[in-house]
This record gives sequence, C-alpha cells and structure tokens, in this order.
Amino acid sequence: MNNGERFSEAGLRRQRFDYCPWHYWTEAKEEDRAEQAAYQGLLALHRGVRTGEECYVSPLAAIIGEEGESLRLGDRSYVAAGAYLTGEVTLGAHCTVNPYVTLRGKFRGGDGVRIGASSCIVGFNHCFERTDIPVHGQPLTAKGIVFGDDVWVGSHVTVIDGVTVGSHAILAAGAVVTKDVPDYAIVGGNPAKIIRMRRAAGER
Repeated sequence: MNNGERFSEAGLRRQRFDYCPWHYWTEAKEEDRAEQAAYQGLLALHRGVRTGEECYVSPLAAIIGEEGESLRLGDRSYVAAGAYLTGEVTLGAHCTVNPYVTLRGKFRGGDGVRIGASSCIVGFNHCFERTDIPVHGQPLTAKGIVFGDDVWVGSHVTVIDGVTVGSHAILAAGAVVTKDVPDYAIVGGNPAKIIRMRRAAGER
C-alpha cells in the first residue's frame, strides 16, 4: 500500500479491518469484499488455505502452509494482522485469531474459539534428551493441541504441545497451560491451575 492509499478513507478502513476484524462484517464495502475474496483465492492457490463463508484473513498476517497441511477456517471466522500461522491448523465457525497470535504445528479447535492477542499455541516441540547434539539438531515431536467448542483464550497465553482444552473453558490472561483443561474450567497462572469451575458437576 503506497502513501496515497494509506492516507485515504479506504486505507483507514482496511487498517481497521486488519486490527479489528469484527468490524468487517458490518462495515466492509463491495470493493473490500472483492479484495478479500481475491486474497483468499491466492491463499488457497499458493498456501493450501481453505476458508468457509464470510471469513476475513488479514493480508498482514503470515499464513505459511502447504496443501494438506495448512489453515482451515470455518464460517465467519477471522485472522487479524500480525498473526503467525503455520502447519495443520483447523478452526471451526465463529472463531477469532486476534493480533500477534502465534498458532503453529498441529492444532484443531471447535466452534466459537476466541484467541486473545499475543497468545502462543504451538503443537510441536524439540527433543532435548541428548546433550552431545545441540537442541536445534534433534528431531521434533508433534502430539498436537485440541480445543473444544466455546473456548476463550486471554491475551499472552501459552499452550504447549499435547494439551487438550475442554469445551466452554477459559484460559486466563498470561496463563501457561501445560496440562489438559476440563470442560467449563477457568485456569490461570504458571503453570496453569484450575481457579474455579464455571458450573457445578452434574449441572446442566
């Protein structure tokens, strides 16, 4: 985008969508929607990305992947500016990847997953058992990370490989999640522990 485009009504509108994508569905003009459709077409062709209906993917996000191992977005989901997504990442409908999120490796999320700004969710890890070989020269492992439906991830949360987060759970801002999180749990801290449950056992 050159200066003429940046300092224009359309440029300001695009900036708003990049960093606050929830405005896209109510404020996007025909030209914005055409531009977004073209961009998603390029991502599909060159990065193997598959998007559902009414999705928004910021051109200022880094989407790195190949066919069969790339981003899948359900209907009406978005990826904001500064996000970094690599590997086999699948999200359901009405999901949000906010600015500067890192989402890498093998990850599967259900519907209504909301990932707060600057969170880091990485579905792989380095082996480090051997001390005669630098860590960067040792193989990777990938168990993957799974989220259920309606998971709210606060800002600056870290989730490590192998973790499963149950449906309707909340990961409090700054949490470092190293173990599975049950349905309806609110967890926080480093390492994250259950703060309380959103509903009592057996409650419907």
